[in-house]
Amino acid sequence: MKLESKTDVFEQSRSRLMGLAYRLLGSVSDAQDIVQDTYLKWISYSGPEIENPVGWLSRVCTNRCLDQLKSASHQRLDYVGSWIPDQIQTEFESNVEEQLEIASSLTTAFLLLLERLTPKERAAYLLHDVFSMPFDEVAGVLDMQSANCRKLATRAREYVAKNNVRHVPEKQHQEKLLEAFQQAIKTGDVGGLGTMLRADSDLRADSGGKVQAVRGVIVGHDAICRFIEDILSHAWRDMTITTYLLNGALGLVIVDEGKTHAALSFGYDTEGQISQIYIMRHPGKLKQMISTKGILSISGAISWE
Repeated sequence: MKLESKTDVFEQSRSRLMGLAYRLLGSVSDAQDIVQDTYLKWISYSGPEIENPVGWLSRVCTNRCLDQLKSASHQRLDYVGSWIPDQIQTEFESNVEEQLEIASSLTTAFLLLLERLTPKERAAYLLHDVFSMPFDEVAGVLDMQSANCRKLATRAREYVAKNNVRHVPEKQHQEKLLEAFQQAIKTGDVGGLGTMLRADSDLRADSGGKVQAVRGVIVGHDAICRFIEDILSHAWRDMTITTYLLNGALGLVIVDEGKTHAALSFGYDTEGQISQIYIMRHPGKLKQMISTKGILSISGAISWE
């Protein structure tokens, strides 16, 4: 196959590979590096003709991600405070009816839950349940028996269902919750927001130790309300708060004198109550978030602007 043809084949798969790598790693830059490395391996390959280029590319990309996850687990041991996956500005390629399904596979809560699975459970689940790859092809990607891949995906699916992280409420409900959060910040009155928080909700922030932010996890309705009333309201009330679409769901971006100060995303339960609040304060991650935008496809692919 000529170089031009190989490049064309790869470009048809690039957004799919990016969607897979980002979900596996939670890092845009790492995902981009691995997708580029996959491209280099593809164009330099000179062996027998590959009958299933998509499967071959998926295998190379997935296994590079699995290698990356091994080193990432060690790096996270030294990470200062909570680690949160990169937040990405998003737009939907599909119609309204499909948007919540796409968003449910990209929320911060979902990506963090994937961190608790083994790397191969994570890969098998994503390849089959998000990217609709048959188990015989998943087996080829992971170099395992199809039945074993099915077991991995089943365990992962049950764990995801048990922890209820693939629920995104309708846009109008999200807007109501964000309005209550903004009201709490601007006035210090957490009454309205408090009715929308689960009793066992939690809040965490990612600063990487580079800027000031809460380092532990704040757990429970009352503790979160006190934190918002006593800390965030005083710190943020004079800043500009704007609604963004982050990881497929509505979130908030806080701007202080023209500089992005924080980004907030939320996890929800099946009743539409807030179960998690995520605050991104890491300067590098915020800079990356503002500079790029991902276009989400129902296929799981992510293309970048």
